[in-house]
Amino acid sequence: MHTTRQDGRATIAARGSIDLHSSDELRSRLTELVDAGERVVVVDLTAVDFCDSSGLNVLVRAYKHARAQNAALTVTGAYGRVENVLRTTGLDRFLIAGPAEEAPADGR
Repeated sequence: MHTTRQDGRATIAARGSIDLHSSDELRSRLTELVDAGERVVVVDLTAVDFCDSSGLNVLVRAYKHARAQNAALTVTGAYGRVENVLRTTGLDRFLIAGPAEEAPADGR
Protein backbone atom coordinates (compact mmCIF):
# COMPACT_ATOMS: atom_id res chain seq x y z
CA MET A 1 0.00 0.00 0.00
CA HIS A 2 1.12 3.46 -0.83
CA THR A 3 -0.42 6.73 0.40
CA THR A 4 -0.22 10.05 -1.45
CA ARG A 5 -1.66 13.44 -0.62
CA GLN A 6 -2.68 15.92 -3.31
CA ASP A 7 -5.32 18.62 -3.73
CA GLY A 8 -6.80 18.10 -0.28
CA ARG A 9 -7.23 14.37 -0.56
CA ALA A 10 -5.32 11.36 0.70
CA THR A 11 -5.21 8.40 -1.67
CA ILE A 12 -4.27 4.89 -0.60
CA ALA A 13 -3.26 2.68 -3.49
CA ALA A 14 -3.96 -0.91 -2.48
CA ARG A 15 -2.42 -3.86 -4.33
CA GLY A 16 -3.13 -7.54 -4.78
CA SER A 17 -5.87 -8.98 -2.60
CA ILE A 18 -7.84 -7.39 0.20
CA ASP A 19 -8.66 -10.41 2.28
CA LEU A 20 -8.41 -11.86 5.77
CA HIS A 21 -4.60 -11.66 5.66
CA SER A 22 -4.26 -8.08 4.41
CA SER A 23 -7.40 -6.27 5.55
CA ASP A 24 -6.03 -5.33 9.00
CA GLU A 25 -3.29 -3.23 7.43
CA LEU A 26 -5.80 -1.39 5.23
CA ARG A 27 -8.11 -0.86 8.21
CA SER A 28 -5.28 0.61 10.26
CA ARG A 29 -4.13 2.95 7.47
CA LEU A 30 -7.65 4.23 6.79
CA THR A 31 -8.38 4.79 10.47
CA GLU A 32 -5.06 6.62 10.94
CA LEU A 33 -5.75 8.96 8.02
CA VAL A 34 -9.22 9.91 9.21
CA ASP A 35 -8.10 10.26 12.83
CA ALA A 36 -5.20 12.47 11.67
CA GLY A 37 -7.72 14.90 10.18
CA GLU A 38 -7.87 13.92 6.52
CA ARG A 39 -11.30 14.94 5.22
CA VAL A 40 -11.25 13.25 1.81
CA VAL A 41 -9.82 9.72 1.62
CA VAL A 42 -9.79 7.72 -1.60
CA VAL A 43 -8.96 4.02 -1.80
CA ASP A 44 -7.52 3.28 -5.24
CA LEU A 45 -8.38 -0.31 -6.14
CA THR A 46 -6.82 -0.28 -9.62
CA ALA A 47 -4.16 -2.83 -8.63
CA VAL A 48 -6.53 -4.97 -6.51
CA ASP A 49 -7.64 -8.22 -8.12
CA PHE A 50 -9.64 -9.73 -5.24
CA CYS A 51 -11.66 -8.51 -2.26
CA ASP A 52 -13.39 -10.90 0.14
CA SER A 53 -15.92 -10.22 2.89
CA SER A 54 -13.25 -9.10 5.36
CA GLY A 55 -12.07 -6.52 2.82
CA LEU A 56 -15.63 -5.32 2.24
CA ASN A 57 -16.09 -5.09 6.01
CA VAL A 58 -13.00 -2.87 6.28
CA LEU A 59 -14.30 -0.55 3.54
CA VAL A 60 -17.76 -0.28 5.12
CA ARG A 61 -16.39 0.36 8.62
CA ALA A 62 -13.90 2.93 7.28
CA TYR A 63 -16.71 4.65 5.38
CA LYS A 64 -18.83 4.85 8.55
CA HIS A 65 -15.86 6.04 10.63
CA ALA A 66 -15.09 8.75 8.07
CA ARG A 67 -18.71 9.95 8.05
CA ALA A 68 -18.73 10.08 11.86
CA GLN A 69 -15.67 12.35 11.65
CA ASN A 70 -17.29 14.56 8.97
CA ALA A 71 -14.98 13.14 6.32
CA ALA A 72 -15.56 11.34 3.03
CA LEU A 73 -14.24 7.94 2.00
CA THR A 74 -14.66 6.61 -1.53
CA VAL A 75 -13.09 3.99 -3.74
CA THR A 76 -11.87 4.34 -7.29
CA GLY A 77 -10.39 2.05 -9.91
CA ALA A 78 -12.52 -1.01 -9.10
CA TYR A 79 -12.78 -3.35 -12.07
CA GLY A 80 -13.47 -7.00 -12.83
CA ARG A 81 -14.24 -9.19 -9.82
CA VAL A 82 -13.74 -6.33 -7.36
CA GLU A 83 -16.18 -4.05 -9.19
CA ASN A 84 -18.62 -6.95 -9.50
CA VAL A 85 -18.60 -7.69 -5.76
CA LEU A 86 -19.13 -4.00 -4.94
CA ARG A 87 -22.09 -3.82 -7.34
CA THR A 88 -23.57 -7.17 -6.27
CA THR A 89 -23.53 -6.16 -2.60
CA GLY A 90 -24.83 -2.65 -3.35
CA LEU A 91 -21.75 -1.05 -1.80
CA ASP A 92 -21.01 0.73 -5.08
CA ARG A 93 -23.88 3.14 -4.35
CA PHE A 94 -22.00 4.83 -1.53
CA LEU A 95 -18.37 3.78 -1.95
CA ILE A 96 -17.85 4.62 -5.64
CA ALA A 97 -18.03 8.36 -6.19
CA GLY A 98 -19.14 9.88 -9.44
CA PRO A 99 -16.99 12.62 -11.01
CA ALA A 100 -18.99 15.41 -9.36
CA GLU A 101 -18.91 13.69 -5.97
CA GLU A 102 -15.21 12.92 -5.54
CA ALA A 103 -14.45 15.79 -3.18
CA PRO A 104 -17.67 16.74 -1.40
CA ALA A 105 -17.53 19.84 0.73
CA ASP A 106 -19.83 18.45 3.40
CA GLY A 107 -18.03 15.12 3.87
CA ARG A 108 -20.77 12.96 2.34
